[in-house]
Amino acid sequence: MTAKDTELERLETILRELREAVVACDPQVRIILYNSSARQLFRNYEAMGLGRSLYEVCARAPIEHALRMLKGRSTDRNLFDPEQTDARFVCATVDETMLLRCHISQITADAPHGSIFVFTFEDITRQIAEMGGQGHLLEKMIKQLRAPLTNLGTAVENLKDYPHMEPEIRREFEEIIFRESAELTHRFETLAREAGRLTRMQWPLFDVYSADLIGCVARKLKEEEGITVTMTGVPLWLHGDSYSLMLVLERLVRIVRLSRNVSEIDIEALLGDRRVYIDLVWKGEPIPQASVDSMLTARLPDTAGGMTVADVLERHDSEIWSQPHRRMGYAVLRVPVPDSPRQWEVPDTPVPRRREFYDFSLAAEMGEPGEMAERRLASLSYVVFDTETTGLSPEEGDEILAIAAVRIVNGRILSGERFERFIRPRGPLPERSRRFLDITEEILRDESPVEVVLPQFKNFVGDAVLVAHNGIFDMKFFHMMEEKSGVRLANPMLDTLLLALIVNPERKDFTLENIGRWLGVETPAGHVIMGDCYVTAQIFLKLLELLELAGMSTLGEVMAASEKVAEEKRRQFR
Repeated sequence: MTAKDTELERLETILRELREAVVACDPQVRIILYNSSARQLFRNYEAMGLGRSLYEVCARAPIEHALRMLKGRSTDRNLFDPEQTDARFVCATVDETMLLRCHISQITADAPHGSIFVFTFEDITRQIAEMGGQGHLLEKMIKQLRAPLTNLGTAVENLKDYPHMEPEIRREFEEIIFRESAELTHRFETLAREAGRLTRMQWPLFDVYSADLIGCVARKLKEEEGITVTMTGVPLWLHGDSYSLMLVLERLVRIVRLSRNVSEIDIEALLGDRRVYIDLVWKGEPIPQASVDSMLTARLPDTAGGMTVADVLERHDSEIWSQPHRRMGYAVLRVPVPDSPRQWEVPDTPVPRRREFYDFSLAAEMGEPGEMAERRLASLSYVVFDTETTGLSPEEGDEILAIAAVRIVNGRILSGERFERFIRPRGPLPERSRRFLDITEEILRDESPVEVVLPQFKNFVGDAVLVAHNGIFDMKFFHMMEEKSGVRLANPMLDTLLLALIVNPERKDFTLENIGRWLGVETPAGHVIMGDCYVTAQIFLKLLELLELAGMSTLGEVMAASEKVAEEKRRQFR
């Protein structure tokens, strides 16, 4: 029996015990296994059989969207959040007689024969129909309230039309009318809100990582239409239907591109008041509201019932508008969607941050600006990076376990241009380091060694300026690995720790959290390497603004000021 047969047999045994309808497919979405619950759920579909395409049973487009998101995560090596290995969505059967809540997991990405995708299905047709009936009942009640409201309004008008009515009778009549009118209005508004709530509840919404959604939109538009969309900002968790939101964003990108005659569009996720704003940004003027409203009637392809943009927005309790962007000369089309509680979740046992070590005698590790010395800070490209190490002393055998980085161009964090790699160490993880690490030996076992990863990182960096918090510590590790990896990172580097001291020389707390708190940048609980990169990037952009205000606008000026601050600290710690 081959390894493949053994694996499938084991999977079949597991599926047999599950009550949920489960279907396993190969990378071409051909059915390779299904359990009795799935056979019962899809009993009316002849195509439910081994070797048949799942697309003969379920609508193709939502499934392709989910697979595209999973493929994007795999391509980006987004390995730092193990919870992002699945996707949830809603789709219909091919004949639209059933509406299904779906969960897809990629469980064997490294199998010799390719990945296996496991789909779990739940029939929610009746649930949604019942909720829709409740919504219709409320709408009927609302209509029944409109008649007495109209009558009261008419009575008020009559009072105004006959001013010679007896004053006492008039006052009593007015009090009754206004009181009843206010009560009915209150009831009407309450019922209207409840109807809206039930209507929105009809369609299941799931937690979606904005980087998955926006990245999927960008890849699809590039592959199918050659449209370039740049994902910027810090990824956030939102709560919605990723497939219908993807269709809306695709449609809006096309409309903006044609109506504003632009070729470059950014999409950024911003945190609002319990909402996540998905912003389409372009250079030019905002779109008039009348034109924005006309977008709402656009029908979306491959949706059950032929939904419109307005239908999707209503499902997410949302609306869209256009306004000037915070960058001068740019405009934005804003789509607010519900946020997810995961935004503020704190791990049950957050990994403690290692005590930070500052060695200001290592400032020479920051490289030389060279011909970039006279370049303005705003004109440069940056790579903000962070590392995870087994300890603080490479000269005593401590090693790099992970490198994460994100690019900044034109003052924008390009969250679609990330570098995330684990590194297999030479030996076992030291016991003294384990409590500081969110990385296990099992995770690292199949990863590449440092001599493979460092050249990849150097290639990602290119000629950009490096940025890190307490980056001279990281550079010490890189320089210790030069001979082994054959890589020398000679790029100039800016350290947010030193930049904070330039702006505020009296600072005595150099931690990332406290500098972030000072500048209004929220830091996540515990230590997540990619999360720290995004925090450092946001801090860096705010420090650049403060440096400009202080009269420092070129790389050479800032690096000279950094060396001066480091020298002052060296004297203090002697």
